[in-house]
Amino acid sequence: MAMVLKKMGRVAGLVFGSYIESVEFREAMVKLVAYAVVFAIGYHLNLVFGDDRIAPLLDGYAMTSLFAGLQFLSGAMDRTILVGGCLVVLFSLVLKLVISLAVGAIILPFSVTYNMYKVLKNGYLLVKYGIDG
Repeated sequence: MAMVLKKMGRVAGLVFGSYIESVEFREAMVKLVAYAVVFAIGYHLNLVFGDDRIAPLLDGYAMTSLFAGLQFLSGAMDRTILVGGCLVVLFSLVLKLVISLAVGAIILPFSVTYNMYKVLKNGYLLVKYGIDG
């Protein structure tokens, strides 16, 4: 693997290597791309908010905030034990989605800003170290 990265060049070796900057860069880029894809899906589906001109934007934001909220709450709400039948599971799933949408609507701008900061900071360091050696 190291030989393949060496042949790809310094910058590619740093970006796809196991350095702290490259791992943070990759994670932030994956999250930003996932947010963009989920926003595009919500924008084109236009399921919830009707036929206004701003409705596709609201649908895209709602889908993306749901995704961000599920990511944020996955550590806290995944370790729950449910005792009951199918209705209890369905009720808890709907409750989790509603809470994720509410939390994600608040968290999404901060998450996007923080991930963009990490991409710019770590990308600059990777390019700087890759070119200067």
